[in-house]
Amino acid sequence: MRQIGIGDEKVKMLAKRKYDNGCIAVDDLFALGLEKCKNSGLRFCLICPEMVTSDQAKEIAAYYEKHTECFEVSKKVYERIAEKGNTCGIILYTEIKQMDKSKLKNAKLVLVCDGIEISGNIGTIFRTAEAVQADAIIFTNLRAKVFDDKILHSSRGMMFNVPFCIMDFDECKNALKENKILPVLCEPEQGKDFKEFDYNRKVALVVGSERFGADKRWFDVENCEYLRIPMFGEMDSLNVGVAASILLYEAKCGGIK
Repeated sequence: MRQIGIGDEKVKMLAKRKYDNGCIAVDDLFALGLEKCKNSGLRFCLICPEMVTSDQAKEIAAYYEKHTECFEVSKKVYERIAEKGNTCGIILYTEIKQMDKSKLKNAKLVLVCDGIEISGNIGTIFRTAEAVQADAIIFTNLRAKVFDDKILHSSRGMMFNVPFCIMDFDECKNALKENKILPVLCEPEQGKDFKEFDYNRKVALVVGSERFGADKRWFDVENCEYLRIPMFGEMDSLNVGVAASILLYEAKCGGIK
């Protein structure tokens, strides 16, 4: 491997977090070991040999040395560009491709995230969506960056495993209609109790932003249904990541066959 330093353009780009569209830097050992990470759109990899000490890290480093262009960096350079506290010694720069929208044709369980702003919530949603094997996540009215280090880490790399795409509102509405997927809006005031809802059909659960809820245009969408999670205290709603997790599990375990 050729050694590069702080003045190299690759290092500068990673240090500034100015990634190409659809690309992300991966420095989490668990995520680096995922098969879908290994088979993503690999661009290059930086390796700090003195920090690659565990057997798992050595195996993963050897894989990327074989499958993409790798460069050696010093510990000082590595620590400048890696996520704080990360010590695995490997940083992969790779592309994550969005889902082909035609695959919605066979989807039964979709989550629509409308206007979500906080990276940690998106990461939580990716983890839960992967856990229940949801078919897709659609992001619309997006106010956070999906290709973001915080989302990568909070999702434990599950953004590689869960098919997702970014659409505007009309595109999302039309895609659901074309693929005969029922939009189901999480709506605290008008919704049916989520335990009483019939999930045994193609559904797209719609959750809204942390501050403003979902786009009001959902109320005008043909055949859109509403459900709610009952609140028993003074709070009028749950954190969106928690709410999405509850609904996804109920849909998966209580309805969708």
